[in-house]
Amino acid sequence: MNTSQETVGRGSFPLDNLCYDLLTIIQAKSQGLEAYDKYLKDAQGDDEIKNLLQQIRQQDSQWVQQLMEQLVRVHQGHPVGSSSGR
Repeated sequence: MNTSQETVGRGSFPLDNLCYDLLTIIQAKSQGLEAYDKYLKDAQGDDEIKNLLQQIRQQDSQWVQQLMEQLVRVHQGHPVGSSSGR
């Protein structure tokens, strides 16, 4: 593809690389948030570990929110099918 907007995926729903990257990070972080829920249950007997895991989970949750905001911003600037200069 020789346009400045490289796409990933197939068919009629191309997604530019930056949007794909942000989605991938959001998905991985979201899976991590689910894992922290299990780890917090396992840490019930240790308040120090439990507090640490809660802090980490809260920070990751904030990162997910920021990543989603950036995904919306980037996607609005690169609608499907458009090309922009790199």
